[in-house]
Amino acid sequence: MIDQTYFDLRMTYQQFGQKLTISISELAKFWSISTKQVKRRLRAYEEQKLLHYYPGQGRGHLTQIIFQSSFRDEVIMEMKQAIVTEDTITIFYLLKLSVPASWLASFRGNLTNFLGIQTYSENKRVLRQLATRPITTLDPVQVAIRREYQLVLQLGDTLVQFDEGLKARLAHHWQSNNDATVWTFYLRKGVRFHNGKTMTAVDVKRTFERVRNEVGESYWQLVNLVDIILLADDIVQFKFSAPEPLFVRYVVDAKYVIVDCDVEFDEIHWVGTGAFQVTESTDTTFKLAAFDDYYGLRPMIDEVVYYLVDDWKVVSGLLNPADYGNHDYVKKKHTFPGAEFIISNLKRPTIIQQPFVRSALYHVIDTRVYDGIGGIPASHYDSRDSAVRRDKTLAQAQKKLNQANYQGEPVVLATLSHSKEAEELSKWIQRRAKKIGLNMEIIYYNFATDYYTEFLEKNADLVMLADIPMNLDEFAYIEFVSSPTLLVQRMLTPSLLEQLQYLIFLFKQTENEKDRHLIYLKIDNWLIKQNILFYTTHAVREIYVHQFLVNEGYQYDYKNAWKMPEINN
Repeated sequence: MIDQTYFDLRMTYQQFGQKLTISISELAKFWSISTKQVKRRLRAYEEQKLLHYYPGQGRGHLTQIIFQSSFRDEVIMEMKQAIVTEDTITIFYLLKLSVPASWLASFRGNLTNFLGIQTYSENKRVLRQLATRPITTLDPVQVAIRREYQLVLQLGDTLVQFDEGLKARLAHHWQSNNDATVWTFYLRKGVRFHNGKTMTAVDVKRTFERVRNEVGESYWQLVNLVDIILLADDIVQFKFSAPEPLFVRYVVDAKYVIVDCDVEFDEIHWVGTGAFQVTESTDTTFKLAAFDDYYGLRPMIDEVVYYLVDDWKVVSGLLNPADYGNHDYVKKKHTFPGAEFIISNLKRPTIIQQPFVRSALYHVIDTRVYDGIGGIPASHYDSRDSAVRRDKTLAQAQKKLNQANYQGEPVVLATLSHSKEAEELSKWIQRRAKKIGLNMEIIYYNFATDYYTEFLEKNADLVMLADIPMNLDEFAYIEFVSSPTLLVQRMLTPSLLEQLQYLIFLFKQTENEKDRHLIYLKIDNWLIKQNILFYTTHAVREIYVHQFLVNEGYQYDYKNAWKMPEINN
């Protein structure tokens, strides 16, 4: 593996060529170590025949370092060795270096072949992919990111699946009584967990009890649940205190993936029944392996490997056919469901509580006039309901701010640290706010360290994010506004949450799809008119999808990837 400390030195001082004259104290500052440690490190590099080290004689005299090889030759040699040994850490480190592209041009074919589908002995197929951020959680109850939601559905299964209608998964049949206060599910026999244990109704009961403990007994989908009765090893019954006509639709959500609760729960390595199981999860690599005893069709892909590369330019360069000729990947323009939005944090006792300030923000956040918009301006959660809002002007924003008797208090906008698009939009909104005298500060957060903590609640007046549902219908929206892990529930005051809960209650009592849509719009308008939710964009992005995946809209659905490899005659 590459010595990144040494290469950082070469990279930083490459303009000096193979001869570097420098003080020990400067090197100590560069490496953040003591001067004694610098001297020991240079002697070690000398023993490795990387350089010659000539210490300065006397106080104030500079040290001279003569490198044995040119930086270009060292980079090429390291890349050559890394490709042979499949040392991904070294490969991606070298690709991130700011060196002339010509240095690594000869490796383009090797790098292209490294990604995508690789077939090994015994016909083992491995799909290698790149990710720009690590997995934060795969806890079915906690997942808040589309990628992780989809991965959960690779690791486990729900009782019922929604795919253009309700379809059987772990339950092969289900029924309710006349008033929908009792739901009975009949389970598939012989389904095994990844640890070999056979799934029974006990696992279903304990999974739902775990979900209820996590989301709270007042959670809208389970608030009327009275009892879970085990009628047989393969029959489980749910009893409710009030009619629940939509209960079977609720259980398609990933939070209800059935897990083996006999095993201590781990948010990454939990035990499910899915087509894949996690075999490795580190800071640099994430691996899934096909589960040979899966009750459904065994996946054609045997292993999926993600390599973490925290540099989008490197990722797009490797996957883009125009750059590296990787024709296994296709560039697609993909319109994402749901919407990008900014939400007001009404739990924070700051100027954001002032309705006129939020009204001013409504006029400031006008993506119709944003040149960098990556999609369609949004006014509702569902793009089919969005319409161009022509009532937004900076003059109105200024008027509202004056009505607020605004005194220059800062409004803090939190945006994702890894998203270039989010950062650019945030800075544009900040410039718009400045035009009317609104003092907006930008802070950054990421999912790994901040999202699942109270960081946003405590530090942000506004939070920018996106919600991308798996199934675009009213149920997805209700999940968006009701899930304890998502922002709507986290940013509203108790009195507002109580009002929202009542509207959700109306939704769940409505069996007619048209009426449910009207209630969804009622909730959405309620949040919009109070300037709690500011919708910005229905995103359209260029994504790189491996052709092996049948449905490029769901690029993490590995269990349903069935494109056959080409056979050369």
